[in-house]
Amino acid sequence: MAFATGYFALFLQGSYTPTLQDIVEINELKLDFQKKVTPRAIINFNSIYYSRHQIRLIDPLYTTPAESVNKTINYYSSEDCYQDFEVLVNEPGFEKVWLWEEYRCGKRSHIPESFFQIAPFIHPSGQSYAYLAFRLNKERNRTRTWVRSHLRFFHITELSVLHEEVGSLGGIYDLLVKLDYDSMVSLSRGEGTILTKNYLLARIKYPGLVPILEYRFYDREDLDSFVKDSPFMVQNYKQGRPCFYRDGELCWDYNVKHIFKLANFSTVTFFVGLIVICVLVVRLLLVKIKNQRQEEERKKLALQVLTHEFRTPITSLLLSIEEMNKHFDKLDDQMQEVFLRMSSEIYRLQRLTEKSRNYLKFQESSKLIHLNEEKYPSIAGMLDEIVFTFEDEKGDDFRYEFLGADRAIHVDLYWLLIVLKNLIENSFNHGQVPVLFQVEVKEKSVSFTVQDQGSCQFESLEELTSEFVKGNKSSGSGLGMNIVSKVVKEMDGKLIFCKNPTTFKVVLNR
Repeated sequence: MAFATGYFALFLQGSYTPTLQDIVEINELKLDFQKKVTPRAIINFNSIYYSRHQIRLIDPLYTTPAESVNKTINYYSSEDCYQDFEVLVNEPGFEKVWLWEEYRCGKRSHIPESFFQIAPFIHPSGQSYAYLAFRLNKERNRTRTWVRSHLRFFHITELSVLHEEVGSLGGIYDLLVKLDYDSMVSLSRGEGTILTKNYLLARIKYPGLVPILEYRFYDREDLDSFVKDSPFMVQNYKQGRPCFYRDGELCWDYNVKHIFKLANFSTVTFFVGLIVICVLVVRLLLVKIKNQRQEEERKKLALQVLTHEFRTPITSLLLSIEEMNKHFDKLDDQMQEVFLRMSSEIYRLQRLTEKSRNYLKFQESSKLIHLNEEKYPSIAGMLDEIVFTFEDEKGDDFRYEFLGADRAIHVDLYWLLIVLKNLIENSFNHGQVPVLFQVEVKEKSVSFTVQDQGSCQFESLEELTSEFVKGNKSSGSGLGMNIVSKVVKEMDGKLIFCKNPTTFKVVLNR
């Protein structure tokens, strides 16, 4: 998928640089739009805002309060009168500031109409004097008639509040009230083209030295509808975002339909084909995961059934062993030995059943088996059971060596004995006697080595420990070495194999 995406991107990269033909086509599209689409309005801002002071009423920069102004004072209320007044009179137009302070504090009953018509039009707090008069809540200043007659003295950012308070402002002001902050900044800078959520503003340029700020206002819907069938789409330019062709503050890009036209049929087919292949691979993977889960559930069910069914005969055998144990003294030496061996195997079968039940209880764990490690004060004493059993059964064919100083160890003896018994029994069943069982104790590790005098038919440990792999002489299930490998791994140990002579070494860091 990454390869396909990269290929498609590289193919389009060569087509994503505007050619002279693209620029000509965009300019023709703009001219054609202006010829065929009637603007919503044409606004000459110089005819509304006559002087350089009044034109500041369309620049959001001038709504920023002066640094010396106390931001906590509401200059459209009669509270905090003359507070920090000595600072205000140092601001430009202090006569007008003084007059307004007297009016809002009740020292003057009215202010002349010419008050709003002379510069400066904006109070040092960043609000127009007309807006302060409106907010002062003098009844005559909050009427719709008064607001409309003083609209050109309000800052353009204040029009939205007026619209909410008194309703429609009428005329061009209903258009200006929908401009956002960025559009107002662009408008104050005299940008050639301004794109807003509702309008497209296109500046009309006149020859001459005196700049005239006049714009055509087009509905945004008309623009989107006009370019819909063209190869392009238009949006505002943003720093850091890729742009096919920048036109002032506008960004022209290819639309999706045109991008697919640029790609030839084989490229699109190749891209879609790879997507289909990826979908098929994902589907096959999901099917595989589902089958694996079903197989795991089947194995789990089989183990549950076996564990449950074994409990009844094992309990019966244990009761029989206890009953026979009452008459143990009446048995001859040979039968006593058989009885002890049989008892050992039955108890071993009981422990195996209990371990299987524990495994089912801890099946949610990330471990395959649940290890219950205990501390044994002596490694040699811990191995007495397995050593005595094989020495008694095999005699001189079994050799035992203990190297190093005996010490304590933390280990799950049940699973360790399963590993060692499997390795020793395999050596007797498939190898050549004598079989050497060697234990080497070091400061931080213990190694258990089982070696016979034969040569293994398998070349690698991976092949030997695969499921259901058996030797030529084997009559078992082929799971013994697989179990050994997994148990050693769960015990965080290491299993080492040597082909000739056949040697298995289990190393535990304990």
